[in-house]
Amino acid sequence: SAACFYAPFKKVKKWSWETMWSVGGIVSWIILPWAISALLLPNFWAYYSSFSLSTLLPVFLFGAMWGIGNINYGLTMRYLGMSMGIGIAIGITLIVGTLMTPIINGNFDVLISTEGGRMTLLGVLVALIGVGIVTRAGQLKERKMGIKAEEFNLKKGLVLAVMCGIFSAGMSFAMNAA
Repeated sequence: SAACFYAPFKKVKKWSWETMWSVGGIVSWIILPWAISALLLPNFWAYYSSFSLSTLLPVFLFGAMWGIGNINYGLTMRYLGMSMGIGIAIGITLIVGTLMTPIINGNFDVLISTEGGRMTLLGVLVALIGVGIVTRAGQLKERKMGIKAEEFNLKKGLVLAVMCGIFSAGMSFAMNAA
């Protein structure tokens, strides 16, 4: 399901990749969240103005970090293909997003010393194994069907996947900052 967002893009034949990803990003990451919030939150502007700048600024900056990660996510698919791109990017996001906040906050020992923390670490491990299995299955399916990345470039793709994974963890940092 992580890649179902990509399906409508296959129907857009005359747009460049950058155009369709930009339109999709602006609609799904900027317009819809603000519109839905404005519809569902009574006194929308009063709600947001009740927060101090010292609270909102880190949240917005980490949100922007997440947005940059998502732009890199799309580029990762372009250069590595869906299976390899998703596997690497999501795997790194999972590790960084889950573990960096406790490390930065000086609480990593809680993950090791408590039952809940150990379950979290086990969950990360199980999820990484799952990502690996799904990635491999996707690669086998892509190979069998003859599907290849539009502009396969391992070096560019790996750099973008790592950047995507780290920057996409901005969502975790934003939630922590809030």
